[in-house]
Amino acid sequence: MGLPSSWLTAGASLQEGPLTDEQRSRFGANDWLALQKQGQSAHNVLTGLWGSQNQLAGPQRNRRGEVTNRGNKPGVAYQPGLTGGLFDRIQQQAQREAPAWNRTHGVNEWQYGTWGGQGFGAKDIEAATERGASPYQLRQLYDRAGQLGIRRDTQAAQDIAANAPTSEWDYGAHGAWGFGMADVNAIGDNLEQLKGARDWARQNKLNIGEGVAGHIRGLEQQEFNQQFLQQQKELAAETARIQREMAAAAQRSAEGAEYGRLASMRGGGSQTLGASGAATFKGKGLKSINKRGRGRGTSQLRRPYDTSSLSIASTGQGNNPSTLNL
Repeated sequence: MGLPSSWLTAGASLQEGPLTDEQRSRFGANDWLALQKQGQSAHNVLTGLWGSQNQLAGPQRNRRGEVTNRGNKPGVAYQPGLTGGLFDRIQQQAQREAPAWNRTHGVNEWQYGTWGGQGFGAKDIEAATERGASPYQLRQLYDRAGQLGIRRDTQAAQDIAANAPTSEWDYGAHGAWGFGMADVNAIGDNLEQLKGARDWARQNKLNIGEGVAGHIRGLEQQEFNQQFLQQQKELAAETARIQREMAAAAQRSAEGAEYGRLASMRGGGSQTLGASGAATFKGKGLKSINKRGRGRGTSQLRRPYDTSSLSIASTGQGNNPSTLNL
């Protein structure tokens, strides 16, 4: 594809006399100066020249074989005061006009062909690194070159593809080349993944888009609220458990006290009357009786009182004393 005819004739106004056929088919210094005045950027002109190198004049010699013009093709260094080197002159101008590198637009605005050869190679890598690109962003420049159909088969480019850091999240697959809301929407509300992708982007000098920080803060607040509510539920459940245990312990203590009181009432004193009114004897009195009666069969206990005053059974009459068999 050739250069626009308007480019090839742009320099006509800067020279005396009509253009020759050679001048109409070649892009020269006057054409470049005229395009600059028209507002054409060096990068645009350079991009056109990469695909139309045959329209740049080559070396010119006189009849004696002496070089009168070094030519304007790529590879001829521009030196002020010497003829030729137009391509190199325009490329140097394009490098001066190139936008400064920044993490927001650095990858997307990179001008392939401004440094070194036509594709993505060692000069691009060197220039991007000097301007502040991270190793991962060099990999992104490699990826973007592939998307644009730009050559990237140099050894330097292949080394970047093989050795540059890799991320679990593809930052170039959604939106621009940083970490923006397009990435956030693709990930969803997975807070841990969002924070991990954000932190990795920061560590590798990628841009964090507007709205990302606020979105993550909102999710963090939601997570905090959920955790707080869960803690309150767990605290309420634990409080209820403790109260139940305390109530059970108090009940057991009350029952134990009542049991002790009743037991004390049943076991108090040395002599009690049964339900029939019969006397139950305890203590050493009964033992002394048994001692006196040992070996003599049935012991008899004389009552010193008159039976007439008692209604218990007796065998005698009148004032005769009764005998109580034991």
